[in-house]
Amino acid sequence: MDWPDDAASEQQVVRLRNLGYVATAHLTMTEAARLIRQYQKNLRQTGNVPVLNPPGSPPPENHLGGGRVSESARNTAHRLHETTATAKHAMAIAPEGANVRADLVSATAARIEFWLDTCRDIREMQIASVQVCELHQDYGRRLFAPTRQQVEEILNALDAGIPSWDKEHPELFYKTLELNFPNLVRKP
Repeated sequence: MDWPDDAASEQQVVRLRNLGYVATAHLTMTEAARLIRQYQKNLRQTGNVPVLNPPGSPPPENHLGGGRVSESARNTAHRLHETTATAKHAMAIAPEGANVRADLVSATAARIEFWLDTCRDIREMQIASVQVCELHQDYGRRLFAPTRQQVEEILNALDAGIPSWDKEHPELFYKTLELNFPNLVRKP
């Protein structure tokens, strides 16, 4: 039996609901187990459980299959954006400064990896945080994983056009990726 591709059990769905997550689409047992672990880890670390879709809220509406993105996911995406922008600024001011180049490479790589993970199959994710899993579930699972170069191209284009896109409209990443690389869209 290949249980990772089986539908999430009723027990998993109930556990996720109790943790504050309302599934808006089919979850596999593997996806549900990973989300439960991430919620429990977050709860132990912060004492707070991030709410992806509050219980009783209407289902999200979005042509990409997802909907409202949690504040936690928006903040994580934007924090990665700001860290990269700060590193780019430091590089522009003092390119020979101590660790400036390493900071830029590290910040850029972390940001690219975050967005890449949201499009990867759950078993291939490198980060697999609650925020990554949420974005994957709402948007990224419709796409094959892009290359790092494709992700960087999309991030640069969005950053240049809409400076706070990731805080206000993170779904633009997937729309832009889909428009620029239609071969990444999974066929139903």
